[in-house]
Amino acid sequence: MIDEIIYCSDLGQLMQELEADGKTEIDGITGEVVYTHGNLLTPVIKTGDGKSLSLVRDNKLDMSKYPSLKSLGTYDELFANEDSLALYKSVYPYDVPIEYKDENGDTHTYMRPEKIGSFL
Repeated sequence: MIDEIIYCSDLGQLMQELEADGKTEIDGITGEVVYTHGNLLTPVIKTGDGKSLSLVRDNKLDMSKYPSLKSLGTYDELFANEDSLALYKSVYPYDVPIEYKDENGDTHTYMRPEKIGSFL
C-alpha cells in the first residue's frame, strides 16, 4: 500500500469536478455534499483560502481529471522536493510556532509535527 499526500489548490473547484464525475453524494445525517472515493487516512487539513492537504492510501483517482489536485508523493518524496514541500507548508506550516494561554494565563509554545496525522 502506498500513502501519498494530495494537495488541492481550490476545494470549491474540486467539489464541482467530483460532482460532475459522480464522485459525491449527500450525507444522510448532515445533508452536506461529501466526497465518496478514496481512502483518507487523516482529516483533511484546510486553509481559509480553499487549499487543502490530505493523506490518502492507495489513491485510485485518475488525477488528470481533476486539475485542482496534485500528488506531492510519499512523505520521503515530499520532503526531498522543494516545490512540493513549499505547497505542503503553504497549507500546513509545521515549522511555525503556535502560542496559547493556559487556564492560569501562562503562555506556552508548541510546534506541529512535520507530518499531518502524526501525534506529538
